[in-house]
Amino acid sequence: MGSLTTLYPAPASNNILEMLSGVADGRTVTVSSGTYTFQNVTAGHSLSTSYSDLPGSAITYTPPEGAKYVLYKFSYKSNSASLNYGSSGIHHTKLFIDGTDVYRAHKSVAGNYSGSHSNNHANFTSFTEYVFDLTATSDDLGQGKLNGWTTGKLIKCQGRDYSSPYYQADIHKNDWEDGTGASGEEVYTKPTIKIIAYK
Repeated sequence: MGSLTTLYPAPASNNILEMLSGVADGRTVTVSSGTYTFQNVTAGHSLSTSYSDLPGSAITYTPPEGAKYVLYKFSYKSNSASLNYGSSGIHHTKLFIDGTDVYRAHKSVAGNYSGSHSNNHANFTSFTEYVFDLTATSDDLGQGKLNGWTTGKLIKCQGRDYSSPYYQADIHKNDWEDGTGASGEEVYTKPTIKIIAYK
């Protein structure tokens, strides 16, 4: 019987060129393509019926040389807005690159609707994620396609409520913990960003 390295040889190359990840607490992270400072989220954020930037989601990124694809993932805590008749906490998110709406990345989030507008049971981690294609023959940012990417581009997310006064949501906020209500620093949660560049 052969050894494990004979049966499962190492791949000839690694498709991942770099991975940048961090918590939105103001930290600075250095990877092969440069040094990046994450935003610092210190409180929850209430959505409205107009789109606004989601705190912690913004980063200006330049992929390393040779990258063909870039995955961006923004993970955040979604909380049905109990004080504003949150119901199922329905909200919508958009992803932008250099100010252009990547419409293929639009997303709606909702919990179960129990029939009472006073509940705030829809509390979960959500995310906005998209893979940018750098191999396109021409830029089509609305679909996340680029003809190369060699300079810093701002990636960020925006969000809004479904309606008002019902079906509203807060983000970066935690209502429940260990069988009771959250308190102290546990009331707020900091989002994370993960970026993977690969070929």
